[in-house]
Amino acid sequence: MKWFHCYCLCLLLPWHWAQAEPLQLVDTLASLQPRAGQQPVEAQILLRILQQYPSPYSLVEISRNRAREWTKTAGNACIPWLRKTPTRQRDFLFTVPYMLESAITLVSLPGSHWQAQLEQLSDPTGRLSLQQLLSLHRPPLLGVEMNRSYGEALDGVLQQHKAALYTRSTAGEYVGSMLPMLQKGFVDLMLEYPKIVERHSHGLRYWRLTEAESFNLVHFACSRSAQGEKIVMLLNKAIRTLATQQQYQQLMLQPLAPDERQQGLQYWLQALANPN
Repeated sequence: MKWFHCYCLCLLLPWHWAQAEPLQLVDTLASLQPRAGQQPVEAQILLRILQQYPSPYSLVEISRNRAREWTKTAGNACIPWLRKTPTRQRDFLFTVPYMLESAITLVSLPGSHWQAQLEQLSDPTGRLSLQQLLSLHRPPLLGVEMNRSYGEALDGVLQQHKAALYTRSTAGEYVGSMLPMLQKGFVDLMLEYPKIVERHSHGLRYWRLTEAESFNLVHFACSRSAQGEKIVMLLNKAIRTLATQQQYQQLMLQPLAPDERQQGLQYWLQALANPN
């Protein structure tokens, strides 16, 4: 396990901000490191929020499974890049959404023997139903990551078709860790965001799903404790401050397709205004 200690913010802060809470940010934070000289957008967003956080913080590099257990017991820990679900809300306190992702997709290798079947199942808009696909007499083997939520509707489909799923025995060290299983032919298809796949491989085929949410809201999940409540309040203040800045908005929307950005911005702002 590696500890990455970050600088303290030594600014003159208003009194109510000076009563801040030290924060431990835990997860597979190696993804914050630049790739090919470019830091991922979600890492840039995360660091901007931390720069607004009015107290010392430390980054703890551990696996996603261990991060969740750590956050349950540490008292002052948060996990970034997490979708809010009713089940997770029993274990964690969630901030307002600090960013959003485009829709999750079904991913196949170029020239997959499933391509003709997938094209046949696609509707005129290019979308296909995962429910229909997994209900085939001989469905494909679909790779999914354990303990990951793909959205309420998709999670429901996956729950119904466990026999058609391949899941790793432990959570991956990073989002997108199922990709090698697809490339080696251990699974026929996988679920992932295109931008995650593109960081590791190019030329794959992406299929839009009728059950996928148009946009996926991303939160911090924090310790369910008195310390965690204070941290959530302070993170929410930082997020809402940044949300008013056009530069932050443009950074958050950068991974979306140009024709999705205005709709994505309105979706996110509405979620900030109505977090429940």
